[in-house]
Amino acid sequence: MTTLLLSAPRPDATLHSTGAVAGNQFPVLLVEGMEASTLRGHGSYLGLEIYSGVNAFDSPCLVALHQASGTLSEYRCTPAPADLIMDVSSHGDGFEGFEGRAGDGIIRFVLRYDTVDAYVYLIPEEG
Repeated sequence: MTTLLLSAPRPDATLHSTGAVAGNQFPVLLVEGMEASTLRGHGSYLGLEIYSGVNAFDSPCLVALHQASGTLSEYRCTPAPADLIMDVSSHGDGFEGFEGRAGDGIIRFVLRYDTVDAYVYLIPEEG
């Protein structure tokens, strides 16, 4: 008997829907095509608050807010049935680093039904 194991990258974290409704903390930029009333929380990860929802075209969306500053870090929408992937860089928008993790890189968030998988990709600092 032969067993074949498929190896796929495992997420560093899986965020489950908290059911929390988004409040007024979203920047005005989100109003453009985003249905703020549909946004639901998935909790936080490495300094980012993650929400999912739909836009005016009924496409699924992911939103990342920088917790410390309350600013929009990133958002992406993708027509279904395509996979919804959002990459957040460790630099930019006043966001420097991922809560003490050394090195530059990204966190890739992938929406899977009512969960969001997070994959951390870092380039270690030289030294």
